[in-house]
Amino acid sequence: MQVWIRQSMPYHCQEEGPMPFPVPGWMWDRSLGETLYKDRMRFIRRVDESGIDGIIFTEHHYGPNGGLTPSPLITLAAATQVTERIKLVTMGLSLALYSQPVRVAEEVAMVDNLSGGRVIVGIMSSGAQNLYSYSVAAEEERGRKEEAYDLIVKAWTEENPFAWHGEYFDYECVSILPRPMQTPHPPIWSPVSAVESFTWCARNRIGAITSGATKAAAEGLEFFGNYARDECGWDVGPADMGIAREFYMAPTKAKFNEMAAPVEQKHAAPWLRKRKENGEEVVRVVDLDRGVERRATPEEIEQGVFYKSYDEYKEGRAA
Repeated sequence: MQVWIRQSMPYHCQEEGPMPFPVPGWMWDRSLGETLYKDRMRFIRRVDESGIDGIIFTEHHYGPNGGLTPSPLITLAAATQVTERIKLVTMGLSLALYSQPVRVAEEVAMVDNLSGGRVIVGIMSSGAQNLYSYSVAAEEERGRKEEAYDLIVKAWTEENPFAWHGEYFDYECVSILPRPMQTPHPPIWSPVSAVESFTWCARNRIGAITSGATKAAAEGLEFFGNYARDECGWDVGPADMGIAREFYMAPTKAKFNEMAAPVEQKHAAPWLRKRKENGEEVVRVVDLDRGVERRATPEEIEQGVFYKSYDEYKEGRAA
């Protein structure tokens, strides 16, 4: 098993209240920005020294979440100069946003050479904020992503110049330099949750990382493995599957307890829902770990908070 740590590199310039989306230019603090990037390079160096297997770089545009990494490949290039052994992972490149996939193929190859062959390529579907930021139509997202992926892999692996005339991209000649250090190309992964994404990963032999409630995540990975074996002739192993989980790191257990106690207290309240059952209003608690609902105990009703939806629950926990 390998452990990769995800860091989203947020930008928050105010102590009180949420940051807006999009973040207006007047909210950019140049001194703070310089400090955040310098501190991030020191953090990346420490993660490399810690023994963790990989560090993930995300892609976000215009917003505070991941606001310092609109281009994960530039951050990866910088990270090659402050690390020695850790895998450098994009998770992921929003391929639908790139008007020139050949450029992506070239830049990934450059970073793979700069890192001595430590790059892992993660590609992902583009969320609503990213599509809005680059004015990409939602109905074109999947097609653009999948065609860009096919073109990039061919650019990495085809030994001779070739033409490409697709639905979204058109080139008379593709012949990139440099080539990736890893052969035939860096490992490729994708964070997935939808059935269509699981099947696309299986058809292309792309590693799948999923998240969510434990039961649902396990069922998704089981479906992925079965589909890959039965429909694609690919025997997926543990090295081709991943699960995303949140965890907290501290130098000692005592330090962890000190830092985590306020967070645990804030987020410990159960998620409650009211339901009509046989004409009677009852309170049920949502058990995210097991992916089920059950009747709430009197203690849970006293401690819990009512949420209408999962999105509202997440917002409440983040507040």
